[in-house]
Amino acid sequence: MNAVETRIPMVVVGGWGVDAAMLLPLFDRWPGEIHLISLNDALMSRCDSVTEVADYLLERYPCPSVWAGWSQGAQVVMAAASRGFAQVSKAITLAGFPRFVAGPQWPAGMTADTFEAFREQVSQNAGFAWRRFQQLLIHGCPDGSQARQELRPWLARGPLVSDLSLARGLDWLGSEDQRSLWSALPVPTLHLQASEDVVVQCWEHTFHPSQIAKVVSVPGMTHWPRGQALSRCHDEILRFVFGKEVQWTL
Repeated sequence: MNAVETRIPMVVVGGWGVDAAMLLPLFDRWPGEIHLISLNDALMSRCDSVTEVADYLLERYPCPSVWAGWSQGAQVVMAAASRGFAQVSKAITLAGFPRFVAGPQWPAGMTADTFEAFREQVSQNAGFAWRRFQQLLIHGCPDGSQARQELRPWLARGPLVSDLSLARGLDWLGSEDQRSLWSALPVPTLHLQASEDVVVQCWEHTFHPSQIAKVVSVPGMTHWPRGQALSRCHDEILRFVFGKEVQWTL
């Protein structure tokens, strides 16, 4: 495989209340052009649903690419994959979920009571609720001190979006259910789940995505893919996209 063959564009979509640039340590050596997309005010104000965000991004990035979504961004990527087979050549989810809130036949989601309590916190004091959520991104890290140090600059910058956009994003999390979509998606997909995630429970044993999807639980990984988990994520993504080992160098 030569350098030209490995230059595949990558579209990376961040999650609720986070900057997609937090994933740069995972993708900054990707052998091809990379587009980082945060669910910012510009996107949230022009779109009324996850599907509308997906449609907008498909228009903006028409070239065949690998798409990766983190947390809520995984739902955006999966929606895009279901609507743009030619543009989304392969899909990757990081700490993703077809449904966020627990419900019938979906025990892996956040309980409805916990979700509503958090939604109330956002409505009362969005900044405080946002900071609390950021701490959950690294809860359970084996290198807690280093994780807190890496998170500190992102906390100092404050929320990427307005209180209104945070609330709108929660509305989408509360209503979006993509289980049928994930089960039938004909696009090759890699689901990287986090073994230590306290935001999203691992669903690999309770839900079966499409037959051409691969599900991997990454040891030691929390909701934010970082630290020691990066090496495993690198290896899994490269094998999935290229079919064999290659180096992430340009």
